[in-house]
Amino acid sequence: MEIVVVGAAGRTGRLVVEKALENKHGVTALLRDPAKLPVEHDRLTKARGDVFDAGSLAGPLEGKDAVVVALGVTSRTTTTVFSEGVRNIIAAARAGGVRRLITMSSAGLETKHLPAMQRFVAEFVVDRVYRNIHLDLGRMEDEVEASPLDWTIVRVPMLTDGPATPDYQAVVGGHIAKASRIARANVADYIVTHLDDTATYGRRVEVAN
Repeated sequence: MEIVVVGAAGRTGRLVVEKALENKHGVTALLRDPAKLPVEHDRLTKARGDVFDAGSLAGPLEGKDAVVVALGVTSRTTTTVFSEGVRNIIAAARAGGVRRLITMSSAGLETKHLPAMQRFVAEFVVDRVYRNIHLDLGRMEDEVEASPLDWTIVRVPMLTDGPATPDYQAVVGGHIAKASRIARANVADYIVTHLDDTATYGRRVEVAN
């Protein structure tokens, strides 16, 4: 497949790029500064683009098979990068004939299924710290769900570094009872190995170690 990775310079986005190349896909890495991705490969193209600039997305997405959104922020202040960014990505995907969309979100958007103590921490500690981010991720999910694309929202708990493991969990359309963390490498593995999994189209998926 020919895929576009948005947020390719981030710690998870870079792993998605590397995993996709490992699995023989062609990759276009969309970045505000292509120099920030220190990966070189004959199947990798680096394209300059900004999710707030809808016009910069059209060329890189034209004619591709799928787009993976691995956006992140470095501040906990009010943001619209997820919702406005995905809105522009969806518009560019539709104009360019891209049908498949996979985007990362947070498992912290739903917590009622968690055990009591974990739910308390999630609701009264984690959500308060990341409230602005969670609010915009919620708006982003609404944008994705309303789109006509073959979308999948991958909800992740706390992200960690380290190697991929073969026994991570993934639940389509449901919840993982005690999800607390996942390695970024496992997230990248799930996304790349489910690019064409029709069972995940129009669904939210939770992943965790």
